[in-house]
Amino acid sequence: MLQSNKIFHKNFPIVSIITIVKNDSENLERTIKSVIAQTYNNIEYIIIDGGSTDNTIKIIQRYEKNIFNWISEPDNGIYDAMNKGIKIAKGKWIVFLNAGDIFYKKNTLEKVFLGNYYSTDFIYGDCKIVYNYGFSRVNKAGDIKELWKGMIFSHQSLFTHNEVFKKNKFNIENKIGGDFEFIYQCYLNRYKFHYLGFPVAEVLAGGLSDVKRIRSVISWWSTVNKYSKNIKINIYYLNLFCKTLIKVCMKSILPKKIYIFLLKRKYNIN
Repeated sequence: MLQSNKIFHKNFPIVSIITIVKNDSENLERTIKSVIAQTYNNIEYIIIDGGSTDNTIKIIQRYEKNIFNWISEPDNGIYDAMNKGIKIAKGKWIVFLNAGDIFYKKNTLEKVFLGNYYSTDFIYGDCKIVYNYGFSRVNKAGDIKELWKGMIFSHQSLFTHNEVFKKNKFNIENKIGGDFEFIYQCYLNRYKFHYLGFPVAEVLAGGLSDVKRIRSVISWWSTVNKYSKNIKINIYYLNLFCKTLIKVCMKSILPKKIYIFLLKRKYNIN
């Protein structure tokens, strides 16, 4: 573990950036470089490694002077690791930027926090999704009132006030949708959300919830039903489940060129 002696500017909020990683040295360096390139100075950077056996630790040690704190030990899944990061974090705002994720621009944090005061519990923005097919798109965050329909923004584009985490943690038993369950509970408990209206992060398509999309939908469905059951919700999720199943099947059986063509057409990508 490393504890930095970094001095922060007292007039601006400290932002704790937490990176969760395990055996992903290939993508971790991309994330670290994005964090240390930020023009906003009040950054507390934390890396939680799940006991990697590849070159991940070597990458961390290479940039150790830029890392406020890091640990490497086995964990009970990604949300257990995220809870560990929360326990360490001292910043007023916390954002999770996991291995492979980067900030949208070098001045993203400056744009969000420099000279801006937020009387809210959550701050969220849009997210750029990069496909391994050679194109990308900006995914606009949804209306917070539509949160019952599933994850309407990426957790990489969400800043959470540290005070919220003092009362709430991620459910480590929810292996796929622990972040959604946390956010949905907070929404039902009337925590305040502020929408920025611009992209915060850039993520690579193919994350945990992307690869296991059907399980993600089921997890959202189960979570929403746990707190607010009604016929409307079940009809919506039954329809979403069927659409997702068809999409997954099409991706597996269609020729790659055809699938890419349909994907670009869906999102109006030239």
